Amino acid sequence: MLARALIVLLIALNIGVAAWWVARPAPAAPAEEALPLGVARLRLVGESAAPVAPAASPAPAASPTAPAQPPAAASKPRESVVPEPAAAAPATDPSAPTPAETALAAQSKPQCYSLGPFADAAAADAARAKLQPLAQKLTTRSQGAASAARGWRVYLPPAASRDAAQATAQRIRAAGFDDLFVMGEGADANGIALGRFRNEDSARKRAASLSQAGFPAQVEALGETAAATWIDVAASASDGDALRRASGAQRWRSLSCSAMG
Repeated sequence: MLARALIVLLIALNIGVAAWWVARPAPAAPAEEALPLGVARLRLVGESAAPVAPAASPAPAASPTAPAQPPAAASKPRESVVPEPAAAAPATDPSAPTPAETALAAQSKPQCYSLGPFADAAAADAARAKLQPLAQKLTTRSQGAASAARGWRVYLPPAASRDAAQATAQRIRAAGFDDLFVMGEGADANGIALGRFRNEDSARKRAASLSQAGFPAQVEALGETAAATWIDVAASASDGDALRRASGAQRWRSLSCSAMG
């Protein structure tokens, strides 16, 4: 009985496998491998090339029926526009100066300055020689009145520091000169006063003795004033300070050119 059941089961299994084999779908064709551009595919001898189905051309899209165009209207004649004539440029006066000529005239117009004061005529003459190439006109004038000296002094110029001045004063005393003191105020601070005299000869003798001892003393008049000498300059240069530096003057100031005559 068991053997018959096994036989029936095997027959049923065989029938099922046969039915599946008959009813299974056909296997899909293997996808054709894409080759690089320009490389031909290898085929076996006697293998025929598979026909290539022509690609179906896309059906032309149905274009909507265009509405009938109305008949073109008769073209109107185009109006011609005549341009208005340009405004004529104002006539130029040939005698009027050009901008370049105006600038050149402004540059050539002289400026006047007063330079000074110079201590004496020799210093003024030296300054005139330096200004001559730069100036169109030069005049020299004196300002103030001279006065006689009320005395004379002998001194050493200011030292670099108070200690240096004191050290120099000690050396002067050691050399036998007692009439001295170290000045502590004003422009002569740290200078050494070496005596005052009523006449110039005595002051010069004192300075000569100090110089022989190794102390270069200087002599200066007291209360003496000299007439200041100024140079009036007419020049095309507009920088008065440049003329001051060129001449060696102490100061400069603007001057009306009419004052030079």
